[in-house]
Amino acid sequence: MLKSKFFIITILIVSILSIFVFQKKDVIFQEGNPIPLAVAMSKIMFQDKEIAKVKGTVDEVDGIYGYLVKRGKMEPFIKMMEEDGWLFLESRELSNALVFEKGNVTQSVSYQYFTR
Repeated sequence: MLKSKFFIITILIVSILSIFVFQKKDVIFQEGNPIPLAVAMSKIMFQDKEIAKVKGTVDEVDGIYGYLVKRGKMEPFIKMMEEDGWLFLESRELSNALVFEKGNVTQSVSYQYFTR
């Protein structure tokens, strides 16, 4: 009797989760696979890191899809770029971009905000 109740409850929970994921699939998968983003978010939240690499397969450079920082705290990313030899020039609020310069090369790095 106990085994059948456990089985029924497990099937019910899995069914509810499947329905939820199916209904919210456009939001959940808007950036592709959500697992790399979730791993990076957990590093920021639970390991008190200021910046975390997001490893993925879409538009990646050297195995890194992008970086994740807390909202409005771009200083860790700017510091990382400056350690790599880039000079921070400006932050463009209207286009959500940070502008860096290295020698005679100017690079614009775009960013986006995620909500909880």
